Amino acid sequence: MQPAFCLGNGKSRLVFDLVRLQEKGPIYGCNALYRTFTPTCLVATDPGISREIQNSGYAHKNRFHTRRPYPDSGAKDLPRKYKGYSSGPNTVAQALLDGYQTIYLIGFDLGTTDGQFNNIYADTEHYKKITDPPTFAGNWIRQIRELAEEFHERQFVRVEGPESAHVSVFNTLPNMGFLNTKKFRAQIGL
Repeated sequence: MQPAFCLGNGKSRLVFDLVRLQEKGPIYGCNALYRTFTPTCLVATDPGISREIQNSGYAHKNRFHTRRPYPDSGAKDLPRKYKGYSSGPNTVAQALLDGYQTIYLIGFDLGTTDGQFNNIYADTEHYKKITDPPTFAGNWIRQIRELAEEFHERQFVRVEGPESAHVSVFNTLPNMGFLNTKKFRAQIGL
């Protein structure tokens, strides 16, 4: 079975051509990704961006999961077990529930290396300003760790760029590997 690619919206994912990446396997993404790219599965948990997606009609033609789907919007409910998870970790949960054995985490920078808000949609509607302090990543880290522990027979690979924060707890997970963007490209054939 081919791998699944789960996209966070950290700056490290900007080096990838998503159309070419999708040729290698399904893409699970979150939030404003839909504005420029249609992934295999889209997730949004925050009310503002979830409203935007549902009001756009996106979910009538594309797979979209959220905490509170509007009636007749086409949106699907998130599994109860993961409703408290953030959007990015929920992309990972969806790929796992769909049965993928290898999950690549791309753009899950989980913090910042420059002290600024690390999100490619900064300065757009429903997002903080690029000059704002970074968002606390502790919940995302905990949720990804919980998924890796729950699905301990699956393989997780975090693709790291220069913008990616070091996450020491991931080093303790036996099913979590790491690749820099150059090695990932070579391994996947991009």
